[in-house]
Amino acid sequence: MSPQPPPQRNLRRTHRFRLVARMVMTIYAGYKWIQLLEKLRGTDAVLDRYRRHHRRSAEIAYETATQLQGLLIKACQFLGTRADILPRAYIEILSQLHDRVPARPYAEIAAAVESELGRPLGEVFERFDEIPLAAASLAQVHHARLHGGRDVAVKVQYPEIEQIVAIDLANFRFLVRILARIERNFDLRMVIREVSKYVTLELDFENEARNSKTIRANMANRSDVVVPEVLLEFSTRRLLVMEYLPGIKITDVEALEAAGIDKQEVARVLSEVFCQQILVDGFFHADPHPGNILVRPGPQLVLLDFGLAKDFPPGFALQVGALAMAIIAEDRDAMVKAFADLGFKTKNDDPASLIALGDAFLGQAVRGGKAYADKELIDTFNEDLPEVLRTNPIVEAPSHLLLVVRVMGLLSGIGKQLQSEVNPLAVIMPFLTQKKAEG
Repeated sequence: MSPQPPPQRNLRRTHRFRLVARMVMTIYAGYKWIQLLEKLRGTDAVLDRYRRHHRRSAEIAYETATQLQGLLIKACQFLGTRADILPRAYIEILSQLHDRVPARPYAEIAAAVESELGRPLGEVFERFDEIPLAAASLAQVHHARLHGGRDVAVKVQYPEIEQIVAIDLANFRFLVRILARIERNFDLRMVIREVSKYVTLELDFENEARNSKTIRANMANRSDVVVPEVLLEFSTRRLLVMEYLPGIKITDVEALEAAGIDKQEVARVLSEVFCQQILVDGFFHADPHPGNILVRPGPQLVLLDFGLAKDFPPGFALQVGALAMAIIAEDRDAMVKAFADLGFKTKNDDPASLIALGDAFLGQAVRGGKAYADKELIDTFNEDLPEVLRTNPIVEAPSHLLLVVRVMGLLSGIGKQLQSEVNPLAVIMPFLTQKKAEG
């Protein structure tokens, strides 16, 4: 049985391109008009216009994403976590996509599961809940019970999602090329190349099962984190059946407090778990948005969704540790060398861009003792770093570290919502010391 998408789900490239292009140009033209007014009237005269356009732009992106779904949902989910680079209105509106992606009809999902299993639902499941636990950009998750009584979470890929992703990637590449010609300092082609590479992996649930198994093994020595076991006998490239581990969404602070869970302990465990993954294991969960991390009493973290995970090449974790040590010590020469060892290249030999990037990457947070990007750090990042990078742009960067930067941005957003008081230096130093001793 091959499930077909409902008639209203338009998969034509021209239709999707038209809606995405309209969204991009409406947002872009609005900002260019305000920038022109700013030159004529001054910054104070356009502040309110900027605020209104931020909100309207976020609303347009949200509306377009929920209409088209697919890759645009994933892009907006990511942007909705980036309080370190985007205005508040974008965060408030786009972060809703972590919880409120429109669910697919049960009949469509049931048909897709049966197609992957090659047999009726009733032969495998004693019960299969029609209302999903979560609906995301590429798949939907339902609670079910196997014959024998074991509760499981069933993650099923949307039937036509590979086609949608291919169409969206082609459209995004075209639009990004146009923007790069119009705005020479706004070249996202490197980002699109990385998205193209990793979203293909996310569509392969067999790859996700392998990633889950690796991180589950790496975390086995910790009692404060758990990864659900994947039941391989029921799983395929488009279907994952895994151990059901309920918990509280990590950013639901009210529910954490009601359950008597200390949010500062949650923030500490979160920081330690990702320090271990990045600096010690060299294999890390690269998509820790709030919908992928649950909390149980203890506190104990439940890590979910390993479609995007990264295995460092040999020696890379040690190089990342050397960079972190150089940034913490404020050793400019060591910092520049560490960036070069990692594969960063700038347009000219001036090290200012790399030093500024290192400061934004970790230095300001360590000096300020902040586990998240507060307003002062955000303002500095938004005002200083772009100017330095325009003068001497970074022309080459390792994809491995780009994912680390992405993870740090996501964790920063979570830390801010938890109002984390964890000192990043106190957390990171034991792992750096361990890695240095091993190296």
